[in-house]
Amino acid sequence: MASLECSVASLEVGESLAGTAVESVDRWLLLEVTDPWAPKALETGALSEPVRARIGQWLERPRSRLQLIRRPGRTGKRPVLILVSSGGEKQQSSTIELERYADLLDVDLDALPAETAQPMCLVCVHGRRDRCCALHGSAVFRAIQALDVDVWQTSHLGGHRFAACALWLPDGLMYGRLRPEDANRFVAARRAGEIGELQWFRGRCAYDQPTQAAEIFLRTGLGERNEGAIDWLSTVPQSESAWDVRFRSPSGEHLVRVRLEDAGAFRPASCGAEPESVARFVEI
Repeated sequence: MASLECSVASLEVGESLAGTAVESVDRWLLLEVTDPWAPKALETGALSEPVRARIGQWLERPRSRLQLIRRPGRTGKRPVLILVSSGGEKQQSSTIELERYADLLDVDLDALPAETAQPMCLVCVHGRRDRCCALHGSAVFRAIQALDVDVWQTSHLGGHRFAACALWLPDGLMYGRLRPEDANRFVAARRAGEIGELQWFRGRCAYDQPTQAAEIFLRTGLGERNEGAIDWLSTVPQSESAWDVRFRSPSGEHLVRVRLEDAGAFRPASCGAEPESVARFVEI
């Protein structure tokens, strides 16, 4: 199995997407870098050691994450830094142009002027991290770009075995196993304020992973696709592998009990890696 593409192996064992998104993040630092990205984004050669240290300081703030971004055709233009807040009711963004990356040493993120964040999509194409992201991500990026979406290529979003992976901001919703033929339905749903097909939905990044899975199970049971129709109330651990999660929807309050269990299957987490056991969230 180690010779299989990780995305193929994941599909073959029926690995669930529920609760696999980046967790507990609602502050996104998006830095445009057109030079080749290192396997670990912050180690990219275009960024000097002082700049890496500065970004590292920003990432010490809880619920923050760095994504390198690029868009074909922008080579030679001033790189941008975009700060997106996807938490709470105020979804805001700030954008600044840089003469050079050393300018980041003088940036105070908290002092940047903010405006209402507009929809944007990031698609992972980080081939130096895993070849499945380059293979599937690049094709999905082009398909979404053709629909006049503000879409960027991005570095590793986690879970390359679920390529193509995409992040929709400012809602902070993460998706997986997208294909170019899915682009029209995916974009139409997001523009309509809907989650979209739950088979692609990995979870809401502001939540921890048990809560992500619980939301997906609840939406499946209710048939609810409206993105804003379900509010999270609480998540209470019952053991190391079980949680009680409460939500509110237009039909009232709901308790969803979830457990993390061994799925009894194996697949490589990355292309070329050795097989690992699969864990999955289930509703109990």
